[in-house]
Amino acid sequence: MNILLLTDWTYPCDHQFLTNVYAENFVKRGHDVTWVMRPDDPNQTCTEHQTWNHSDVYVLPTTAFNPVRNYLRYRTGRITENALFSTDIDFADFDVVHVRNDLPMGLAAAHIANTRDVAFAHQISHLKAETLVEGYHEGFENRAAWVKGHLGQRLRRTIAVNADTVLPISEAMKQYLSQSGYEMPMEVLPTGTEVIDEVPNGEPFREAYGLKSEYLMLYMGTLTPLRRLDFLFDVLAEVNEKHDTELVIAGGRFPENRERLQRLASQSGMSSKITFTGWISDRNELHRAVAAADVGVSPLPTDGLLRTNAPIKTLEYMSLRTPVVASATPDQQSVLDASGGGFAVNYTVPDFSVAVSKLLNSEELRRKMGSRGHSYTTEQRNFEVLTERTEKIYERMIEQ
Repeated sequence: MNILLLTDWTYPCDHQFLTNVYAENFVKRGHDVTWVMRPDDPNQTCTEHQTWNHSDVYVLPTTAFNPVRNYLRYRTGRITENALFSTDIDFADFDVVHVRNDLPMGLAAAHIANTRDVAFAHQISHLKAETLVEGYHEGFENRAAWVKGHLGQRLRRTIAVNADTVLPISEAMKQYLSQSGYEMPMEVLPTGTEVIDEVPNGEPFREAYGLKSEYLMLYMGTLTPLRRLDFLFDVLAEVNEKHDTELVIAGGRFPENRERLQRLASQSGMSSKITFTGWISDRNELHRAVAAADVGVSPLPTDGLLRTNAPIKTLEYMSLRTPVVASATPDQQSVLDASGGGFAVNYTVPDFSVAVSKLLNSEELRRKMGSRGHSYTTEQRNFEVLTERTEKIYERMIEQ
């Protein structure tokens, strides 16, 4: 197959799913992948042509990704003025055009699908537009974010209407989209994680950050206010009534989100038991962090849009044999029920605290749940399995 992949990621790309499925596995299987990516430099003004693992990569200028300009061009029949159409790409050569989240490029892909005999897949891994609107109503975003969110919803629907298949990341997201009037064919394409056969030594991570408590509880990922991660400070306080435990928070690309949480940690009175590592880009260090943890936590509020997410952190904990305590959002509930790799509980401080304490009470239970989680990711959510699943989706689209 010849695949045109337009993704919401910058070049060079370090996204696990994209790197493993497309840059490696699809190429090994004999498929041709042509990438269209965003520039790492926001001031880039021209298209750059790169080569990545025998695949062509076109890094377009920042102006190519302006959502308002692209939408107006699309509505007035001038979408070919986008920089994508000034490249030497022959769009008639492709069997599939696949857009991952990138709404401005999605409009260009819709044009390609409608003017060439090319199957069109639209992958949605998060509801960013609705999250911006929800953030505005919660007081975390400004009016501009509200406008951007509503525009994003309109763009995404326009793209989806033109797609042969929409690929939400979870069953809960598929249900949400259906209830929102998406009547086009949809198939869930979940996320995955690399499988770690030999768990690294976590002691160097403990030493690097001066972690002295008997137990470690780890959260890694985004630190946006909608996550309400100060919830974990109350959980930590209750757990520490019985167990000497520290909380490590790894992640947060944006310093303002981390600084906000640090202020809340100080107000909670638990700051001496909380370590913020900042963003960890080194995968080996991240693996050591997970290996050092006795429990990996994944709290998501269950009363908003975040319930449709499918957090990769849950799978990453499991792949390194670290048991999980997660809120019972549909995807996390399904994964933990199927794997036995941890507890999916109500999103309350008492329920989280009891589940964490239950794991800390028993090394044997931690070992068993860690082993079950590792087996599940090895068999169900490794990138070879997801490559096969994606390949079959494409084959069905082409045959239609």
